[in-house]
Amino acid sequence: MRPLLLALALPPMLATAAVLVPAVSRPPEPRNLAEAAAMGNAPAVMRLLRAGADPSREWPVGPRVISSAITHVTAVEAAVWSRQGPMVDLIEREGGIRDDATRAHLACLAADLRADEVVQVLTRHGAPACVAGETLAAVTARSRTP
Repeated sequence: MRPLLLALALPPMLATAAVLVPAVSRPPEPRNLAEAAAMGNAPAVMRLLRAGADPSREWPVGPRVISSAITHVTAVEAAVWSRQGPMVDLIEREGGIRDDATRAHLACLAADLRADEVVQVLTRHGAPACVAGETLAAVTARSRTP
């Protein structure tokens, strides 16, 4: 009797596993430009930028994208959190770093995060004077403000 029950139960169990396993193993789709940048998803970043998404706008990000404390960031800040120099380069090439003040803000954030590869990208033409922890604290405070 038990072999028959197993034979009857096995196909639905395998079908369920075939549906669930790919869904669990796939990273979530980014909901916006900041999430795409934080996840290091260059194709999504390009698609969203070319569709007109503003890399300087503050975007909501899910609590698992960066951290539960960081829920509102610009796409260029999120790119710093990706810790990927090429992601920062991509957003810069697409016009996401518009001025020296933005570059300094991002370089200080990268320094606070100890994202050395990103610091190198952002300080090619000189490093700003940063107060340790200040930029990270400002971004964190912005996430707490409704």
